[in-house]
This record gives sequence, C-alpha cells and structure tokens, in this order.
Amino acid sequence: MKQSLLVLLILIIISGCSATNDPAAPASGTLLEGDALPGKLLFVHQGVIWRWQGRAAAPLLGSGQAAHPALSPTGDRIAYVVRSNSFSDLLLADAAGQPLAQLTTNGTNEPPNSLRRVYASRWVFYPAWAPDGMHLAVATQAAPPRGDPPADYNLALSLLPAGPGLAQPLFAADDAQVAHSAFSPDGAVLIFTRAGSGPGGQQRLYRLELVSGTALPVAGAPAPSYDPAFSPDGAWLAFAARDGEQTDIFVLPASGSGTPLRLTTMGLARAPAFAPDGNWLAFLAVAPDSVGFDLWVAPVQRSESGGILVGTPRRLTQGMNLDGDSGVAWGR
Repeated sequence: MKQSLLVLLILIIISGCSATNDPAAPASGTLLEGDALPGKLLFVHQGVIWRWQGRAAAPLLGSGQAAHPALSPTGDRIAYVVRSNSFSDLLLADAAGQPLAQLTTNGTNEPPNSLRRVYASRWVFYPAWAPDGMHLAVATQAAPPRGDPPADYNLALSLLPAGPGLAQPLFAADDAQVAHSAFSPDGAVLIFTRAGSGPGGQQRLYRLELVSGTALPVAGAPAPSYDPAFSPDGAWLAFAARDGEQTDIFVLPASGSGTPLRLTTMGLARAPAFAPDGNWLAFLAVAPDSVGFDLWVAPVQRSESGGILVGTPRRLTQGMNLDGDSGVAWGR
C-alpha cells in the first residue's frame, strides 16, 4: 500500500531533524530537576506528556500514544492528541492531567488493520488555542481517504470549539497540507504551516487574516519554515527554518516582513516556545553528543534598538529523544 499523504507530511516536517531511539532515555518515572522556570512547560517523551514546573519535570498524562500538547491561555486546560489504529482524537485534560472531555470522535468499529477501517478513519493534529480560550485551531482530515489503494485526504485548518459545537473551516487546499499553527495574542491572525502534497512539498509559513479569510505566505519567512510561535507581547514571530543543511530558530517582526534574525546556531533546532513572561525561549534541539531531541532554554533579551536576542542556551534534558513533531508548549 502506498504511503499516505498524511504520513508523507509528517516525514517531510521532521526530515531535517529526525533521530533514532536513544537507549539512554530515562524511564517514565524519572524525575528531572534543573532551572527554575515560570509557568508550565509541556513536552512529549515516548507518547507521554511531561510537565516542567518550577525546578522539576515529571510525566503528567498519556500512556504511549499522546502527542501535540497545547496549554490554554489561562493554563487550566491541556488540549492534546491521542493516536490510535488508523485515526486520532483531540482530548482535554485539566492542568493536573485529569481528563475533562473528548472533543472529536474519529474512531470506527471497523476491524483493525482492515481497508474498511482505513476508509472510515479520520485524523486530527496540532491543536492551537485561540486567545479567548474557547476555541482551538486544528489540522483535520476534511474527508475520508480516497483512491485504490487509499490515500488520506489532505489536512485542512478548522476552528473547533473547546466544548459542544461544530467545527468551522478556516483553510483548505487540494494541493497542500497544513500542520502547526499559532494565534496572534489579539486573535486577529493565525500563522500556520502549509506544505505541498507529496514528498517534495516544502513547508512554508502562511498568514491567515481571520476576519477576511485571506491567507498569504509570510513574506519574510524562507522555505522551508515551520513551527510558528508568537511572543506574549505580540511583537515577534519565532519559527524554525532551514538554512542550507542546518535548521535553527529565527524571528521576524509579527507583521512577517523583514529579514529573519537567527536566534540559535544549534544546526538541529525546532519548536520554539516563549515563556508566558516573555523572558525565556524554549526549543528542542539535537546536541553534538546526542542522537535525539532534548529540551533547551535560553534567556530572552531586548536590544536598545528594540530588537530581540537570546542568551546562551542551556540543555534541561539529556538523552530523552523527545518528540520533535509534538514540540513544546509553555503557558501559565
């Protein structure tokens, strides 16, 4: 059976930063201790969502199939994806990891690993909270798989209520997939990752004006670029971008215009996330002495000219082989 377009998209996104399993990764009960950080920071290790709070991190929720955690604006809820056989669903938990709700029902009673199950399946990925805390932007499969053999329908952007209600379409294109997205703090703009269908389609950041529905490429972001994140004050847009053989974290003014400013020189870095106070930047990167992603943080500084700089990055985990596609979520 052909690789589905969905699988190809995920492979494209992580192709510059893939890693093998690290035998030194800690067991799920391991407690990590280190820098004191504001708020709550979430990341994923072996399908389990971990939370760094204060000076320590420990497993929070998930049993091996969790991915893509997102903290609500007030920090009281976590949206996350649970993968299953041929489908995925979006769930809500409270800040302590206790279940609250299941927002999608993409499952099917068709036999596991059967073609009927494949044709009946749906996928949802990459939740991003709107500033109102009442909606989430998600990448959703807009229609069932098609063709023979089946290929998953393209992922489109939808606005999903964080409670009862129907999803609203935001963006779809027959020749493109969508992935990670981020709302501007004022809720007027959604930056999202768009990639052409198939293995050769490069990721590119797009800017969706939510009132008009207009979606255009972010002018200053190169291709490939992905993993968008706004600073809490709405002044800056951070993202991962490829520069030759290296992938690092860059920023642009929130308007998306200008020349990108490089914040890291790791060579294998992605998934930026600002602390809620704006004074730290977290990201995932592969160190020279490692084979997988670890969690890093760096202090954020403002220059006299109004620019943004980061201090020396510090590695918070070692050998954990974190899930790069799930990224990092940092909130209150």
